[in-house]
Amino acid sequence: MGQEHLFPANITTKLVLKTPFQIRTATLEDAVALTDLAIRTMREAFGPPHNPAELVEAYIQEAFSVEQTRQELLDSQATFLVSISPEQEVVGYAKLRRNRPPRQLKGQHAIEIQRLYVLDSQIGNGLGRQLMENCLDRARREGYQVLWLGVWERNKRAIGFYERMGFQQCGWHYFQFGHERQRDYWMKKEVQ
Repeated sequence: MGQEHLFPANITTKLVLKTPFQIRTATLEDAVALTDLAIRTMREAFGPPHNPAELVEAYIQEAFSVEQTRQELLDSQATFLVSISPEQEVVGYAKLRRNRPPRQLKGQHAIEIQRLYVLDSQIGNGLGRQLMENCLDRARREGYQVLWLGVWERNKRAIGFYERMGFQQCGWHYFQFGHERQRDYWMKKEVQ
């Protein structure tokens, strides 16, 4: 018998090669690259066809500037993690925020993933999982019980990712996105 009988004809196999990314804590020197990445990933995740371009651009003007990023990097309640490609480009990031749990988590020592984004070109290569695992490791090291986040109810890809990572919905709230009021789900994961 030949090798062709080892796998049925209707099953395909896929070899996925993971690119080695470095994940580290962001510094003030990363402010420009981090701002550029935040703007780009905001457009990719929430721009057309998901939202009108003018709504996204107005939000970007309000929320993302190099000065704003510098202030956030200096905030002792926040930590940014950046993912650096082998070509030394910032291709993903996460922002952890301490001491702001939603009412459903009151009384629990909880830390928020306020942002977790990777470039569309990097989705599917394990980078999001690697960033999430780094967030979990940091939460564990800092003694947190729960990791939580908010995700737009229409962002099915992100919701699916968070569910695969073990997060469960624990509530919701409205998020003001420009002139539009959108609903975000709160999701949580026990830190073990």
